[in-house]
This record gives sequence, structure tokens and C-alpha cells, in this order.
Amino acid sequence: MSGVTMEVGAGRRGERWWGVAVFVEQYGALRWAAVIAFCLAAALVVARLGRRPLLVAEGAEVEAGADRESDAAHLVMCLVMLGMLVFPVAVDPRAVRGVLTAMVVVYTLVLGERMLRWRSGIANADRGVGAFGYHVVAAAAMLYAMSGHGTHGQGMAVSAHGGPAPGPMLALAALFAVDAIVMAVPALRHRLPRVFPHPTGSAGSLAVVPHLVMDLGTAYMLVAAVVA
Repeated sequence: MSGVTMEVGAGRRGERWWGVAVFVEQYGALRWAAVIAFCLAAALVVARLGRRPLLVAEGAEVEAGADRESDAAHLVMCLVMLGMLVFPVAVDPRAVRGVLTAMVVVYTLVLGERMLRWRSGIANADRGVGAFGYHVVAAAAMLYAMSGHGTHGQGMAVSAHGGPAPGPMLALAALFAVDAIVMAVPALRHRLPRVFPHPTGSAGSLAVVPHLVMDLGTAYMLVAAVVA
């Protein structure tokens, strides 16, 4: 049994994900701060999902900031990120890639449906397009970060060592960091109500927390994949 364990461990160390796992474990304070942040974000999203919309018109929820599909996407991504952070060594990179691939496909289909509703002239349908476009980009960015992990250099634009190319990864990390700044500053956030339809009232600052956490958490994982 011990021989099998050592063989499996050696095989895992041959995968690029092992380097990411070591990086995540090495910076414990940052890792567990991210875990706490994702737990908080997940709790806020679950609370939002538990509330009933005030009104339903033409199949769309009219409550300020209500977007159950977007909230569900946030929750799924939070759970994926928590799994990668809490169990960095035990996680199977191939399984994570499978989950992320499914997420990209489903989110793209939902985005397509929202774009069709928008083009059909349904009231307020444009608010959901930008919000779900964000989820597609976030899931695709994490899928790209996992490319080359547990494989032999297959996948999207991989570098010579078999992992994702550092340039695009750092550019994506910077993009999410900039988005986090926009989300954190009310004056900037309120300029984009159609793109990021978060509430602007008294609960606005709390409502934007899951989005902000997702921005920073995704940027952190992208940088970890590059550094590793």
C-alpha cells in the first residue's frame, strides 16, 4: 500500500498543478483569507437566492439587483474556488477542468439566451447580458489557468513547460484586478448599471461583495498558476 501511495504521489508531483498547490500552501495567510472571503461571498449569495422576488414580469425578476441565474453562477464558482483552496493537494486537476468546461458551456448558453431576449426588445433584458458575460469570462479564465495541468502540454495556448502562457494569464489577472477596483468604488460602479446591475441603494455595497471577491480570487489563482 505504501508503495502505491508513493507512486501516486510521484505522479502527482509530475503534474504542473502540484506547483500551484505548493504555492497556495506556502502563503497560508493569503490562502485562508481567500477561503474566508469566498465563504462570506457564498453566504451572501445563498441569502439572496433565498429571498423571493418582489414582482415577476415577462419572466424576469424585477426586484432591485435580483438575478438568480447570476447568483447561482457566483455560488458555483465560489464552491469550485473553495475546493481548490481548501484541498489544493488532493484536488484532481482533470476533474476541475471538467467542471470548468461544463460551466463555460452552460454559462455561454445562458448568455446566448439573454442576448436573444435583449435583441427581442424585452424590457431590462440588457441588464443581464453584461452580468452573465462576466461569468463566462471568469470561468473561461480559470479553465485557461488549468490548461496543461495533468496533461502533456495539450489545451489552449500553452507555454514551453506545458502550462498556460504567462502573458495572457497576467493580462487576465490585471483585468480582474481593474474590475475589482471599479466594483469597490461606488462612483465608478454606478456609471455602469447596465453592465453590472448591482443594487445602488443602501444594500448596494453588500450586494457587490460576491462580485468583488470573485474578481480578487480569480486574479489570485491566475497569478498562482503563473508563479508556480
